[in-house]
Amino acid sequence: MQEIFSITSLTINQLIEKIDTGDLGLPELQRPFIWKDTKVRDLFDSMMRGYPIGYLMLWECPALEKKKSIGTDSHSYSTPKEVIIDGQQRLTSLYAVMKGKKVINSNFAEKSIIISYCPLKDKFEVGYQATKKDPEWIYNISEIFTTSSSHKFINNFIQELSESRTKKGEVLTAEEEDIISENISAVVSLKQHALPVFDIKSNAEEEDVSEIFVRVNSGGISLKQNDFILTLLSLYWDEGRKEIESFCKESIYFNPHKATSYNQITEVSAQNIIRVVMAYAFDRARLKYGYKLLRGADFDKKGVVKEELRNERFDVLKNKLPDVLNLNNWHEFLKAIMNAGYLSGDIILSGNTIFYSYAFYLIAKYRFNASNNENMHLTSLWFYFASLVSLYTESFESTVENHLNSIKELKFLEEYKDFILTRVEERLTNDYFDITLVGSEGLDVSGRGNNAWNAYVAALNILDAKILFSKSNLFVSKLFEPGTDGKRKSLEKHHLFPKDYLKSLGYNDSKINQMANYAYIDWKDNMEILNKAPAEYYPVVCMGRSQEAILNMEQENALPHGWEKMQYEEFLKERRKLMAAKIKQAFEVLKKNIK
Repeated sequence: MQEIFSITSLTINQLIEKIDTGDLGLPELQRPFIWKDTKVRDLFDSMMRGYPIGYLMLWECPALEKKKSIGTDSHSYSTPKEVIIDGQQRLTSLYAVMKGKKVINSNFAEKSIIISYCPLKDKFEVGYQATKKDPEWIYNISEIFTTSSSHKFINNFIQELSESRTKKGEVLTAEEEDIISENISAVVSLKQHALPVFDIKSNAEEEDVSEIFVRVNSGGISLKQNDFILTLLSLYWDEGRKEIESFCKESIYFNPHKATSYNQITEVSAQNIIRVVMAYAFDRARLKYGYKLLRGADFDKKGVVKEELRNERFDVLKNKLPDVLNLNNWHEFLKAIMNAGYLSGDIILSGNTIFYSYAFYLIAKYRFNASNNENMHLTSLWFYFASLVSLYTESFESTVENHLNSIKELKFLEEYKDFILTRVEERLTNDYFDITLVGSEGLDVSGRGNNAWNAYVAALNILDAKILFSKSNLFVSKLFEPGTDGKRKSLEKHHLFPKDYLKSLGYNDSKINQMANYAYIDWKDNMEILNKAPAEYYPVVCMGRSQEAILNMEQENALPHGWEKMQYEEFLKERRKLMAAKIKQAFEVLKKNIK
């Protein structure tokens, strides 16, 4: 068997010099610097005490065009020979401190790591104002490592500390001077601290790298397939990686001066984009195939990688990624989600549902030439369905791959519509709404919400239901508009049978927090009365309303008439049926729009 890795030992000085020259690099999106400064402090303390600080894992990559190196400065080597697979946080910390360089953190900002050291106490601390002002401390130990003469640095520190002591009427003893000199020299010597290094050869497959990683890593953490894909993007198409990064970054922060990917539904990660483009461009849902595709793997010959295949597939990627990152496509797709009643990410439990639905949206638009209106309705129905039945959980990659395999055999829009309707209708049968949805797989559970509850809320939005108890005829959808939240929401999810009342009857939290006992309300005038029994507070709520208005309010919010006088268990059973009926009614509205 061909050797795929070797174990060596390198000093920290050798490693950080490799990083500083660019000989050793890390794709920018693969592992952002996320350590807290306190952890960097503890790293230096462990080395000073002679404790092990773990190992590093490097992967040799042949014939690479581009790799991103750690740090914010330019480097001597434009094409590093190895990338870091494990140990980035430690090595980045050591690099930043010992070279006095800034790094890019997870918020896309430059960051300096300041670690202070007190030689007399032999103590490290995160640099702050007190250590900056105290002459007993070296505020930034980067100065120790970057000075041209450690001997001169030690002498200057001792002299300044001695002068400070003299001003206080104190003396810096010869013994203390020896301790200072010895400890600062020991800090300088940390550059010679040796680390075990696993060098993985370039002939290793990504499965081999993952297996080595899992077996060596005591925490059992596994590398994710998107780590490898993002690595390849950084190596072979740095511009595309940067476009993905920009799209993801802008989805988080609102920019009033230009159109961006920012939205109220979801924050976008690089993995999300990778999933979309793999599904849309290559009909692949399994990310492990995505890596093989972009690496140029020949699926018919194990271990064979062809440059022409890699180039061909990158050409496809370069052609399709702009569709995924197109802001008009993105925001039109988000409108389809909102058209399905999902007005906020708060009621969307699965990010996979968002991004695989986006892939389907792009397929419908570009492969089947669906108009904006047709595509919106198709996507709305699919998203509503996929969210309700938790389609993209558990073995979701297998599910999506089966769908993609079916879709790629289709030629016309009508066939695609039939595909959508068939998959939806075979799951959302009358039995599903009448039996499954009202049972333990749907609404008969406790907690703050699940996909069934969220579909009920979405249904209220689709059906333009007014908020329960509202005197101002506000729609439930108003709850999700930006700016409606204060320290206390005027629109709240409320127990219809109050907690204290039910506890007085002997019910436990699990029974009290049944989802059928929740509703969004708007009744600011007299909130305290809502802690009483329904038979007591509901007549007060209904004062001044006509019988017709009361019946409409109950109907819109899935309340059985006379609910306030029902036994609690009976109420839950009847309300689940009405909630399920609302979900079905909204489903029929969405399905009707597909012609």
